Amino acid sequence: MSFSRLLFASLIAFGLAACALGAAVLPADEVKALRDIAKTLGKTDWNFSADPCGGQWGWANPSAVEGSENAVSCNCTFSNGTICHVTSM
Repeated sequence: MSFSRLLFASLIAFGLAACALGAAVLPADEVKALRDIAKTLGKTDWNFSADPCGGQWGWANPSAVEGSENAVSCNCTFSNGTICHVTSM
């Protein structure tokens, strides 16, 4: 198996394991709202392949120029820690 296939399979397995463990997720309607906001603002660097509440690349950039920071804050305590909601941007 090639390295890229092994990496892909590992990522899929990790994602499925996270879902099985009840990892918190942002509801689809809030992701859609973030997409609409990005479009309105002309933001092209928000990474919709990553969880907006996970602090991953495309959602958290602490070294960005003031006024252009990517900072989405979430509360992930809903439904026993399985649902997140955006609290600020």
